[in-house]
Amino acid sequence: MALQIGVLWILYPEVRSTASCLSPVQIRYRIFKPLFIKTLAITTGLLIAFAVGVPLGEAALTAAALLLITRRVKPERVLKQVDWNLLVMFSGLFILTHATQTLNLLQVFTPLPKTPLGLLGGTVVLSNLISNVPAVLIIEPLIAKTDTQSWLLLAAASTLAGNLTLFGSVANLIVVEAAAKSGYTLTFSAHLRFGLPITAITLVIAYFWIY
Repeated sequence: MALQIGVLWILYPEVRSTASCLSPVQIRYRIFKPLFIKTLAITTGLLIAFAVGVPLGEAALTAAALLLITRRVKPERVLKQVDWNLLVMFSGLFILTHATQTLNLLQVFTPLPKTPLGLLGGTVVLSNLISNVPAVLIIEPLIAKTDTQSWLLLAAASTLAGNLTLFGSVANLIVVEAAAKSGYTLTFSAHLRFGLPITAITLVIAYFWIY
């Protein structure tokens, strides 16, 4: 966080401004108690399901279905808020990843985990080609289960590589879409201007921290 604030302070002079911000519009929120209690109960049940080893997909899908069963809020109102474009894209990434594994197309990536730098570089490149989560699914079978350092490096590299470009993480695309709805445009080059230095710095720190 300190590094990110520092890079923001250097690259964007407006961040250094001491002028007071406009007072935000006060919004009064109202809680629907029955729906609130139901949400807490289902969320608690979901966490328990994760803890006892229920498959993640089945647990999450069941919880989502239960949340949509309500008389107080029409499901249509909720479904309109879902970003279907991103969901379809994310689903496509997982389908592509599974197809790659099934067709045994991982041979080209086999040398990656053999060296720490190869694993780091390969993870960064793959993360920004197919997003970081599918990249982990592709590299994961190539790492020995007992190789703790490689697992830590994969976790760090895939997470930090998501900051490099807009394609590095689906979370980036969600932010772009949300910003667009509010009238702000975040371009690929504008994101790269900040993403490149912060990703490079944090990856170097992560590499030497782990190794």
